[in-house]
Amino acid sequence: MTITNEAPAEVRTPRWKTAVRDAMPAIGVYVFLRLVSLEVMAILARYAHAQDPGKQVYPDGTINQWRGYTSSMDALISWDARWYTLIAGEGIGGPVGAVDENGVPYLNRLMFFPLYPWLARPLTFLPGISPIAACLIVSAIAAVAAAWGLYLIGRHVHDHRVGIMLVAAWAVAPTAMTQNGAFSESLFTALAAWALWALLTERWLLAGVLAGLSGLSRPTAAALIGVVGLAAIVAAIQRKDSWRPYAAMVLAPAGLLAYVAYAGSRVGGIGKYFEVHSNTFGAWWDYGESTTKLVWDVMLGNSEDATKPIRVLNVLVLFGFILLMIMLIANRAPWVLSLYAVATFVLAVGSHAHISMMSRHLLPAFTVLLVPAVALSRISNRNAVILLGTLALLSGWYAGWLPFISGQAI
Repeated sequence: MTITNEAPAEVRTPRWKTAVRDAMPAIGVYVFLRLVSLEVMAILARYAHAQDPGKQVYPDGTINQWRGYTSSMDALISWDARWYTLIAGEGIGGPVGAVDENGVPYLNRLMFFPLYPWLARPLTFLPGISPIAACLIVSAIAAVAAAWGLYLIGRHVHDHRVGIMLVAAWAVAPTAMTQNGAFSESLFTALAAWALWALLTERWLLAGVLAGLSGLSRPTAAALIGVVGLAAIVAAIQRKDSWRPYAAMVLAPAGLLAYVAYAGSRVGGIGKYFEVHSNTFGAWWDYGESTTKLVWDVMLGNSEDATKPIRVLNVLVLFGFILLMIMLIANRAPWVLSLYAVATFVLAVGSHAHISMMSRHLLPAFTVLLVPAVALSRISNRNAVILLGTLALLSGWYAGWLPFISGQAI
């Protein structure tokens, strides 16, 4: 009989379980901060409704009229959300040239990139799931996925604590309420975060697929697509990872090009597609003319309209973003993260849009938040809780003030 002194083999925890366990603190912080903000928003909505029950605050594009509200939920399912829930419930709809029951042309639905409502639509066939509920479910899942992706980037570039603080900073951003509404912000941010993490860890196929999917979620995915494509070109020049960078180059723009080509063919050409964007939704590329004019008007007080709080607040957000972007570059963050922030910034300020939407358009450029995330990681837990709690309250106040008090679009 042979006796051995060998210890039993160590039972290894599956990698996915370890990954989930590591990310849980960041996800928990995110959920807590968002619940605080949403509660503040709900309180402000109830107060505003009690003060003026008949106030019209929602410019509902699907029926081209303003409407009132009863709770904070109305803000979470208004503006672009009205279109997304409509598409989730009915699909793209009838033929181009026809109108729906509200007299709105079906071709207008083609202006909204389809990935978000496509993910929600299958849920509407389940018992008790309305198009609104389906969209909110997709947003909730996407927000958690985005928080996980942000955590991974923060941990990869710095450490575990910075990863948590990066998620926390994103959770208390001024227009963070769109992360939890029927909007595409959380879905796109999730795709962008995981694609950028894939670039940092040289997972070329994953980066290409995620960038390709992002092109089906919103046109500003061009920023992410460009970064993935450039990173793949650099890797190919350096002869790294064999054929995979070349595959990423092909996959990254596929979704955006495919959908624009499809929508253009439906409406009579790509030129016509962009014409509808411009004439119906007031969205076109103006090389920053409208943004520059508004900023100068606010700074110099050139018009009565420029003194409105919503305009001043968003100009301050714009300046704050520029400062963080400069600091991100100065601190020598990985170039793909800096370039993504710069590209998103250029697309946001270079397009014609209402200034009240500036904060929302910059929300997916989360990489600039690495700057405050590093600073937050260096303070004590007590001070971090106090600061983040205060910012969560302010984020909730802004989310309630913007629609219910100012009556502006998000």
